[in-house]
Amino acid sequence: MKHIKHLLVLSLMFVSTLAISQNGSIYIGGAAGFNAHSVKDSDTKSSDWTFSPEVGTWLSDNLQVGIGLKLSGTKDDYKSGLNYTVTSSRTGATLYGRYFFKPGAPFRPFIGLNIDALPGKVKTDFTGGTGTDSETKTFDFGVNLNAGFGYAISPKWMVVGSFAALGFNSHSVKADGASEKSVSSDFGLNINTLGNRFTIGFYYTL
Repeated sequence: MKHIKHLLVLSLMFVSTLAISQNGSIYIGGAAGFNAHSVKDSDTKSSDWTFSPEVGTWLSDNLQVGIGLKLSGTKDDYKSGLNYTVTSSRTGATLYGRYFFKPGAPFRPFIGLNIDALPGKVKTDFTGGTGTDSETKTFDFGVNLNAGFGYAISPKWMVVGSFAALGFNSHSVKADGASEKSVSSDFGLNINTLGNRFTIGFYYTL
């Protein structure tokens, strides 16, 4: 079987940062992404999307804080066998802060802290066979330290990349009609220069 990506829009953040940073400057921005997948010689198809607007400010030439909404969804279609569709959606928010080193330099490493809260739901709908439709509620919470860099490509433009995370994450699931929920959690370090933990954005000054 072959996994095919039809379309991918990487997360891009268009945000304000005067000369990389200036005390009191405000920034707005966001991230958006879409993926579509199919499996060769199969009727299975899937897609996912994300949209994350944000706003923040520089408290000093080194310290940046912000808040962002996090909207995401997935859809998986299975056309063989029971013939069903699984859709999920999440709507939440993240609070973050970043401390940048080397004020005034073009290349600036940073360390940051993110706090995420993401409630959501997963629905399974059967269009054939003898399956039973279902819905579950989910909740994701995380507190993570992260590391990355900022690079000024002009007095008003800055490229920012993040590639490491250390912290606590929990995930809970409660099925429709159930009296109890299942909770899993982990604490650990993830370092990846190119994988799922790596994000890059472009920042611009208002």
